[in-house]
Amino acid sequence: MLPQLSKFIISLMKYIIFVLLIICGSFLDGFAQKNADTLYAKRVFLATHIYKDGVKLSNGKLTKLFSNTEQSKIKYRWSTILKPIGPVVAIGGVGLAYVALKGVDATAIIDGEPVDYKIRSLPKLLIGLGLVVGGLSMVESSNELAQHAVDIYNAKLKSNTKTSYINKIQFGLTQSNAIGFSISLK
Repeated sequence: MLPQLSKFIISLMKYIIFVLLIICGSFLDGFAQKNADTLYAKRVFLATHIYKDGVKLSNGKLTKLFSNTEQSKIKYRWSTILKPIGPVVAIGGVGLAYVALKGVDATAIIDGEPVDYKIRSLPKLLIGLGLVVGGLSMVESSNELAQHAVDIYNAKLKSNTKTSYINKIQFGLTQSNAIGFSISLK
């Protein structure tokens, strides 16, 4: 029964990895926004790159840009903290699951004959799978935090833009006796 269970778990892990690759590949669509002053985020396999005017911004430039908006700065800081930790946790989980599935060789004597078998650890396997899921969740959270930081920055940028409207229009003669008009904006 154990060899069948390990084959099932290995095939399940292959299926999960295949589905995750398909899901990650679907995020490789184009850029979302292309306004001149706003930032836009492009999702890449394990990271989110932030662009302004078609130029990818470095971490230093982004920290400087987000310094005016406290929420964006906090979310971006957490995003940069989680970005390298998530893949490490996921890879550790894959390694632990591999060790659990590989098992330890053992020999038992049944009816006077030695029988070789493997001892596999179900708790190690479950912890490894949990670490994989946790690591991928950390990567996803990092990407979402970066996107939220961009959204908050863009929302604040839009709220700070001043709109003007025509307050007063005057038609008449100018000082040089020509016909003209003046517009007063508010």
